[in-house]
Amino acid sequence: MQDPRQVPNPLRPYYIPPSIGNETLPTTTAGAPTPHSTSTFTFPDIDYSDYISDASPSIPGSIKSLLDQALWKYTSVVIAQPFEVAKLILQARIAQDEEEEWAQEPKHGGEDEDIEGYYNGHSSDEEPNYFTSTAPFERSVSSRSPMRGRHGRPPRHSDHPQQHVEGRIRLKNPHSLLDALSSLSSSSGLLAMWRATNSTFIYSILNRTLETFLKSFLAAVLGLAENDILLPTSTGAISDSSILISTSPAATALITAAAAAISALVLAPIDAARTRLILTPSNEEPRTLLGTLRTLPTPYLIPRHLIPITFFSSTIPTLISTSTPVFLRSYLGLDPALNPASWSLATFAGSALDLSVKFPLETVLRRAQIATWTSPTYSPPSTSSKRKAITTIVPVPQSYRGILPTIWSITREEGYSESQKDKTAALLGKAPRRRRKGQGIEGLYRGWRVGFWGLVGVWGTSFVGGLQSGIEATSDSPGIHGGKF
Repeated sequence: MQDPRQVPNPLRPYYIPPSIGNETLPTTTAGAPTPHSTSTFTFPDIDYSDYISDASPSIPGSIKSLLDQALWKYTSVVIAQPFEVAKLILQARIAQDEEEEWAQEPKHGGEDEDIEGYYNGHSSDEEPNYFTSTAPFERSVSSRSPMRGRHGRPPRHSDHPQQHVEGRIRLKNPHSLLDALSSLSSSSGLLAMWRATNSTFIYSILNRTLETFLKSFLAAVLGLAENDILLPTSTGAISDSSILISTSPAATALITAAAAAISALVLAPIDAARTRLILTPSNEEPRTLLGTLRTLPTPYLIPRHLIPITFFSSTIPTLISTSTPVFLRSYLGLDPALNPASWSLATFAGSALDLSVKFPLETVLRRAQIATWTSPTYSPPSTSSKRKAITTIVPVPQSYRGILPTIWSITREEGYSESQKDKTAALLGKAPRRRRKGQGIEGLYRGWRVGFWGLVGVWGTSFVGGLQSGIEATSDSPGIHGGKF
């Protein structure tokens, strides 16, 4: 009997069915016993080269790859740590009235100082009275007026002697990163610029690992494909366009923000300990990550006052950076393939908006973190070595009242500020000095140059690379009369 697979199907005359297994053995003669034979079915050879690499990595190779990645990450942390330290110092430092006046008052020297010193040292109360008595002159201590400064008031050091704190730095410009680095290195040594490097490295590794795990977990719970959630990480602060290939961009953005928020809340104690290690002198104990975590009001757990600001500082920038590509294509009609130049400029504007929202929240976060140890409400001093009042290298807040009150305090109550126009007019003598209370909006963006110049560098590199790839693609493509039509 002929095999039915070999008979052509009248409805599909040109279809040849594939053969599975070995060919059938020839039939034996009639009446001969057929021995019991085992199954000869086998799967055909399948080419897995598209899915599995030819040379699978061995265990030593995998370990070497992990070590190389860890070394590269640690090197990047070491390079960026001095700028991170300077930015954190500027954000956590509170402006004081005395320091602002000392930094802003013009220095007059020479003849003016000599004249002022003469009149301060030769007061009329110290001269002898030649017309009242013939008794020998005695200097009256009680009637002597105190030495007065230029503005007619006694100098502050006579009534409020300043105590010298070891490691305390004094900044001439409260917005200069280089000034903060130079003051820190001159007071505590060159290695002080790399404070809390190990803690920063541990925090960055754990944050990336936990955030990736939470993305996969939430995608599995909500029934979304991991390819839509585990998108390639964006380079620097530039928004990545991989979310455009997702089947559900809104769900992807929400899951990414939720994973970032949970990861930030879980690792908030490590971030707060890192802030304390940077803002305290080198002789302030403890100096280890685990020892600092034990000094929290609730050891190894996030304090309650850090929960709101940690949540907002992690979710809002993540939502902005993740949803920017969707907004650009859905509402502005831009496409990274069709409009590369416009897309690059638009993503740069979106990243700048991300930084403008991130820096004020980060400033409030740093002040809330250091207030965990300086505020009596959250960490009352005690005789224990683990829970005692700490000293910092710069003046820091002694209390934390919330997100909006902290922003109001920085802009309207802390120190003094002066516009550049009024400062120029005062220096030229055209108008008196006009200073207003508070730091203004500029006080919320201390250390913004670190993020902005990093954004400019990453965006410039990607923009030039995109233009170069576009030129190469245009040159490699066939002309109008070339190629096969």
